[in-house]
Amino acid sequence: MSVQAWFSYDGIDVAPGESLTLPLTVQNLGESTETYSVVPAGLSASWTTVRRGNLTLFGGSQDVLDVVVNPPLLPTTTAGPTEIAVRIIPTSTEDDAIVAEATLDVRPFDDCRIVTLQPVQRARHRATFEFMVENHGNSVTSARLLLVDPTNRVDGSFDPPAVGVAPGASSLVRLKVHDSPWTFRRHTRTLDFEVEAQRQGLSPVIAPLALVQPPTIPASAIAKALGVVALIGAAALGWFAVVKPAIEDTVETKVDERIVELTPTDGGIVVATTVPPEVIVETEELGEPTFLRLSVTPAIGETADTAASIPEGERFDLTDVRIENTANDTGTATLLRNGEPLFVWSLANIRGQFFEPRITPIRLVAGDNLTFSVTCGSIGDAAQTTCTSAVNLGGLTSTADG
Repeated sequence: MSVQAWFSYDGIDVAPGESLTLPLTVQNLGESTETYSVVPAGLSASWTTVRRGNLTLFGGSQDVLDVVVNPPLLPTTTAGPTEIAVRIIPTSTEDDAIVAEATLDVRPFDDCRIVTLQPVQRARHRATFEFMVENHGNSVTSARLLLVDPTNRVDGSFDPPAVGVAPGASSLVRLKVHDSPWTFRRHTRTLDFEVEAQRQGLSPVIAPLALVQPPTIPASAIAKALGVVALIGAAALGWFAVVKPAIEDTVETKVDERIVELTPTDGGIVVATTVPPEVIVETEELGEPTFLRLSVTPAIGETADTAASIPEGERFDLTDVRIENTANDTGTATLLRNGEPLFVWSLANIRGQFFEPRITPIRLVAGDNLTFSVTCGSIGDAAQTTCTSAVNLGGLTSTADG
């Protein structure tokens, strides 16, 4: 062996996402000048860097190199003891290559997230929500799930009630919720609550959810019932005020005509009859469900927008907003009505898609414009050349005088 090498430190702690510099001493044991190639080796080679990859030493001399270790902030960076290896290869006799090693203690880091698949559900009394508990840290995380509602209007059960998630993995959880004892509602109401993942010795992870409840008795049902009552009342009024008197008049007329036929007279009797008036029942036309999708593909650093207008003679009640960010781009997205912002989102906070909670119907009339504008900060999918974002709008379309 014509060369030897060793690290000056061993057993040092390092946190993922941070850099650590280790001095490496290389000594030429031979009598002649030799040039060496110094390269990372082992499982940690991808996050190990040698400041000087080539080194020339006179016989019997030594020198110190800096080896930079930068473990990535990823679930694949396993917590605990990790070997750092560097191979020193003499250029004249490659068979005399040696490996210098040091042991580092990689610290654990925590990054637990709750990703809601249905942040908003519409139901009268009961609904099922689904969400993912994701572990983006480098050690196993265990969590107990709780429903948090300070108003005590919502209760529910989790399936499963607790999860253990490995680094880089996720677990699907279903939550069945129901509201407080039955109450009569004249209007739509939104019940906001949270799901919380409690972990021993770590901060809890919280995600908001919302249950939107329509009126106990739909307004359309009330309108139909009132229409039926009005129809029955109109029919009864028509019978007693028009039809029955007309029948009685007709009978009396026929009797009088018969009497005239049986009694000689120089004149005749002319009876004028009346026709019952028509009964008109007006019914309220309900709006038609309508869905709009606006999508744009701006390049990095640029802004793109697209718009939709409400046609003449119509109006649109906006009730649902869902924004999509399937490639996990960054930037800013805005939904505007006639140039005025209705909603503004940071794409960095949206993973896949996001339902805007607590939507009170927003009415747009003929000529109003809905514009979706996106400014692209960065592209999340390396296979694409532009940001890709869309917004899905749902509501009811009716005639302007409806």
